[in-house]
Amino acid sequence: MTKTCSKAPSENKTQFKPKIENFKTSLAYEGLSLNKTNKNRSIEELKQAYAR
Repeated sequence: MTKTCSKAPSENKTQFKPKIENFKTSLAYEGLSLNKTNKNRSIEELKQAYAR
């Protein structure tokens, strides 16, 4: 007999979302900082803005 798995691999995974304070600390280590206009934006929006 063979066993089958009905769950998709992506179904169990959760996407990592850092806290904004940790993101600011990480930017500071890289020599970057947020502009005053970027303070109220989500991390996804900031990633798009700072993407190289």
